Amino acid sequence: MSRNTGPTRIAYLDGIRAVAIGAVLALHWLSWYVPLFRGGSIGVDLFFVLSGFIITTVLWRQSTSGSAPSAWWTFVKRRFVRLYPALLGFVVLTVVLYTVVPEAPVSGGLVAERGVIVLTQLSAVWLAFSANGIFTPDLNPFGQTWSLALEWYAYLLWPVVVLVARRRGVGARRLMRWTLSAAALSFVISLPLSDAWFYFGPAARFSEILVGGALALFFASGGSPARPGRAASVLASSALVMVGAYTLLAPHASSDLYRFIGVPVTALAAVVLIFVGHGGAGGAAYRLLAHPWVATLGRYSYSLYLWHMVPVLLLQQASPVVSKPLLGLAAAAAALVLTVLSYHLLERPFLRSRSAELRSVGALPSEVTRRTGNPPLEGAPQS
Repeated sequence: MSRNTGPTRIAYLDGIRAVAIGAVLALHWLSWYVPLFRGGSIGVDLFFVLSGFIITTVLWRQSTSGSAPSAWWTFVKRRFVRLYPALLGFVVLTVVLYTVVPEAPVSGGLVAERGVIVLTQLSAVWLAFSANGIFTPDLNPFGQTWSLALEWYAYLLWPVVVLVARRRGVGARRLMRWTLSAAALSFVISLPLSDAWFYFGPAARFSEILVGGALALFFASGGSPARPGRAASVLASSALVMVGAYTLLAPHASSDLYRFIGVPVTALAAVVLIFVGHGGAGGAAYRLLAHPWVATLGRYSYSLYLWHMVPVLLLQQASPVVSKPLLGLAAAAAALVLTVLSYHLLERPFLRSRSAELRSVGALPSEVTRRTGNPPLEGAPQS
């Protein structure tokens, strides 16, 4: 654990996180005011692919000494220490806010009950059932935590596969082929599901995690990232434009367009961005994503993801004397303040540097790293 030294991180990966959280913010903040940005749900798809890439890279490169159960427990324990302080602080302070703020849309007692669901990481299953009318009510103000729950299911299951495969001598290339097959099967299985189960359930999300894992295994098997050049630059720029255009113009995730186009296209875009940036290929998209301002947004993405909706939901019942745009600005400002406090008090003290594990063998450290706090990792913007 590094408290004050500021562990090294990979700026380009932070930039991808920034794009992902930016899409989510556009959906949850801006689409309330204009009939655009409803495609921002693809931000979580970016996070899930990046999650699979990072956790698979870390698992494959870690030492094989000791037993597989011991390695699995070490991984899970580090995830818990990394993620739960901010999550616990988020739940506790949200309960307090809903208790003390007049005319809060939900009582503090009910928020506390829902907080227990969040802390036990059952929120994904709860929301999927709720959206199908099996359970009511929904999970607000913790609705966004569904993706964190799915991350945890992946943290518990996927490391078992990778660690056992390594100890049985399964090569990275062979495991990559199995992983791609499992990703395709998982996605196909998800297609006939209801809108709620497709979005909140594990099938489509695990397919995205597995796609990211397959890319990590490709590199582990000796595959090289994109070489610097015009082709790599155009490829990465096209991927960014595709994500931006879909976020801006596409309909809500309940549409068939999201299921058949949004998810596969976003997964492909995430793979392209990682493939091009992993070796420091350069180009306009690389420079944008590795820019300190963009990477800083990615660094704060986990806390921002947690807090971005709470002030909005709290203020939606505010006095009609205050205009909706002013309420939106106040909610955004409050969310940013809470995000900064959460990151510095509840995230940064528990960060571990993973840049050495994640950096491409051929990448130049000066091109892809900088001094900050550790990457918020995987899927929902965590680290």
